Amino acid sequence: MIGLFRWMFGYVKFAFTGGFAENFLTECFADGIELRNVRRIEHGFVAYCNLKVYKKLHHYAFRHGGKVKVIKKSGLPFVLLPLKNRIGFFVGMLAFTVIISFLSCFIWNVEIVGNARISDTMLESYLENHNFKSGVMWSSVDRDLLCWDIMSEFEDISWVHINKTGTTARIEINETKLADKNGNEDKLKGINVMRKELQTVAYREQKDMTVSDRKNYKRIRFFFADIPLYFEMQQGDISNQSESYLTIKDTVLPIGIIENEECFLSSVPKTLSDDELLALAEKKLAFLEEKELDGYEIINKSQEHQMDDDKCVISAAYIVRRK
Repeated sequence: MIGLFRWMFGYVKFAFTGGFAENFLTECFADGIELRNVRRIEHGFVAYCNLKVYKKLHHYAFRHGGKVKVIKKSGLPFVLLPLKNRIGFFVGMLAFTVIISFLSCFIWNVEIVGNARISDTMLESYLENHNFKSGVMWSSVDRDLLCWDIMSEFEDISWVHINKTGTTARIEINETKLADKNGNEDKLKGINVMRKELQTVAYREQKDMTVSDRKNYKRIRFFFADIPLYFEMQQGDISNQSESYLTIKDTVLPIGIIENEECFLSSVPKTLSDDELLALAEKKLAFLEEKELDGYEIINKSQEHQMDDDKCVISAAYIVRRK
């Protein structure tokens, strides 16, 4: 750290020649002037000191019949010296530092880890409703209170913590362990095999939804201001939004393009044939089986259907066993 500070403030290597070196050094040390790495040479010595000290050495050298001369210059002041007339460089560097420091006060990325049963979409929607999203200042968020609110809202969450990693909010979640409800139910009933019944209905008159038109609307986001690149946006039946932000060294800046794709749907009436109607009903039954009989093994299945001019009804009976 001492070497770093010396480099930042600048230092020189100088030579003292042509005088009484011992008297020169004695007076310097008596006055508290710090000279480092003193080494004797012919007719004098060489040493190191900082810039402020070197300016005083000419007076001491003159009093003892010698002179001092810079041999080597090192440090940040000498690196920036050629740029002293380029005011724009220093102003730009200062502005860049201020902007980066200002942007680091905001949340630009939300990362959720540890959730299995609760979807990211549900958690992100909850956080946005509580004003925890990209573009919000860290100082405006009470992370401890938000953690308690999340645990109160979601019964499947036993512990949650929000970590600040630069401009990224990392939400770490531990979910509760599921109780073995299936095993308890079997113990209460005393059986492993049971009967299940399902029924589904499909209607002959259907509507095909097709995309009749697509329109893209773009706007430029510059910090908290959105600059639209269109005069008026028409709201479609389906909206898709994509965002692309400027990134500098893994830091996402609030400068980018936001694009909205608006899809307009139109419906076309369609009358199903008997085969199409039966196929639709069986497809709906298969979906219902997957949902209602999840965790069961089907031992036997019987089904029947009734079809009329308007609809088709499928009734199915199952003999199942828990897996």
